[in-house]
Amino acid sequence: MPIYNAQMYLKESTDSVLNQSYTNFKFIILNDGSTDESENIILSYSDNRIVYKKNDTNLRISKTLNKGIDMGVVPLKRRLLSIIT
Repeated sequence: MPIYNAQMYLKESTDSVLNQSYTNFKFIILNDGSTDESENIILSYSDNRIVYKKNDTNLRISKTLNKGIDMGVVPLKRRLLSIIT
């Protein structure tokens, strides 16, 4: 989930994902250089399903999403490639 200055909705959206009945997943949160309290909100969670990464600067949505894909979500890459081809 990419975030940029999302403090207003971040807790609600994070809780929504973490409270799903299916629990066997990795929740990747990519902070795209937020300058608000977004990082503090994410760091307040101690759920081991959360993988948090922060960009030093705002890279914008495309580059940030590509960083998420490059974090080792190999089955997703294979699935997307099989759908495209």
